Amino acid sequence: MVANDKAIGPLMSHAEVDSIEACVQPHGPRLIRLFWRIIQPSYPILHKPSFMSQYSESYRQIDAGLLGAVYLNAIHWWSHDSILSPLQKPNTMILRSLTQQAIQNSYHRPRLSSIEAILLLLQCKPEDPLNPDHTFVWGYVSQALAIAECLGLQLDASEWTIPGWERSLRKRLAWALYMQDKWAALAYGRPSHIQDDQDWCVQNLTTADFTDCERLQEEVEEDRGPRTETPVSGQLFISMVELTRILSTVLQTFYTARASTNQDTVHLFRQSQPITNQLNTWYAKLTPALQLNAGRPRQLCSTGNIHFAYYGLQITILRRLVRSTTLAPLCQDADILAAIRQMARRMAEHTMTLIENLRPDQTEAFWYSSTPYLFSVTGSFLTLLLVTSLTTAERTHWRESLKTYLWTLRLRCKAFESMRFAVDRLEGAILRGMEHALAVDLDESPGFVMQRGGSRLDQEDASTNTGDWNFTALDLEAFDWLNAFDSHGNDLADLEAYGQMDS
Repeated sequence: MVANDKAIGPLMSHAEVDSIEACVQPHGPRLIRLFWRIIQPSYPILHKPSFMSQYSESYRQIDAGLLGAVYLNAIHWWSHDSILSPLQKPNTMILRSLTQQAIQNSYHRPRLSSIEAILLLLQCKPEDPLNPDHTFVWGYVSQALAIAECLGLQLDASEWTIPGWERSLRKRLAWALYMQDKWAALAYGRPSHIQDDQDWCVQNLTTADFTDCERLQEEVEEDRGPRTETPVSGQLFISMVELTRILSTVLQTFYTARASTNQDTVHLFRQSQPITNQLNTWYAKLTPALQLNAGRPRQLCSTGNIHFAYYGLQITILRRLVRSTTLAPLCQDADILAAIRQMARRMAEHTMTLIENLRPDQTEAFWYSSTPYLFSVTGSFLTLLLVTSLTTAERTHWRESLKTYLWTLRLRCKAFESMRFAVDRLEGAILRGMEHALAVDLDESPGFVMQRGGSRLDQEDASTNTGDWNFTALDLEAFDWLNAFDSHGNDLADLEAYGQMDS
């Protein structure tokens, strides 16, 4: 890096930050309070004392990109401030444009605030939730990682001669960037940039790294507006990091370019078992403060984040296993095939139950940027189970489950914007494009008939109770998707195309 006065690019001035502040004047201080109340408890990537020390002197003391990103995030909860609620919101399109330009200019003089600004910008809802620009977002992740490497954020700073609060902040920022890289890689079907076992030397987070996030008693008494209930000392953030490290193993095991060519179901199933056990152990160790039923009256609750991410990660493993059962080489182990179907059924139903039971205080809280993808992958998983159903009863069950899921998303997407992307993707990119293969009417037609001639898909099962499904009673022919599809033209191509559509 070079000195600020030697850097290429626009000279640093107050013009950028003044333009950003003008977008929200005179409401800047109230938006900052909203940020501390609702976003920082769940996503603690700023050091509040140093930020407020600078901001109390002048907003000009804060880097323009970071200030704009803080405002953009806080505006989402505009109605949660009694003073702001009846007033007109600022123009977020202008604010976003100015913030993005300021972030781009900051690359010539990178600081920790440059990374903070990018990460916060990536948490904002997209300008058009129905048409998110994945390439643009992935580019931001890559840029943040490049800046982080320049600043040594991937290194262990525990012995550096810097203030203790900065060491803790660097760790929090590093792991926030790690999470962004891994979940974005999963959502966009890109290779992760961070190699855990090679150049990532960051120490694990501890509760001692979050001492600046604890609210002082006088702050609680002064600020009585709705806020996010804060688990003790960053527990939610630490747990999400731990879950993301398991995600990294999943990506490396199942979703690299080389690993994705392996369709040996038995091998994949055996690979998945220790990872699934690790996930279950993580889930069992969640503290009472992180349970889904946690929460206090008149406070937002962010625990839905980690529970939904947990189920989404389980689905990520299972969809890989289910799809492998439809491709060569055909699995010859009926017990494993039956076990995969049963696990898929249980996980799909648990996930749907979670989504249906989310409370308003949970949906109104801060959610990580991967949330829209998780809603989408849940629906695509239901679609996969429908298109690979083994019996009429199972087929009927997944058809109704898919309709119920879409109905739930439609009802709640106006209040919970993360669901809008899933509704559009499921009804447009996946289901509308496969109506001929799925034979399912998205507008609630009463009947459902899936024509497969005389194949084993026409086996009749009078039971519609999923608990009565007995996959182990089926012989290997029942799982032979290759022969079933070979006799019906384009169906195999449909399934293969489906497998690529949500990667």
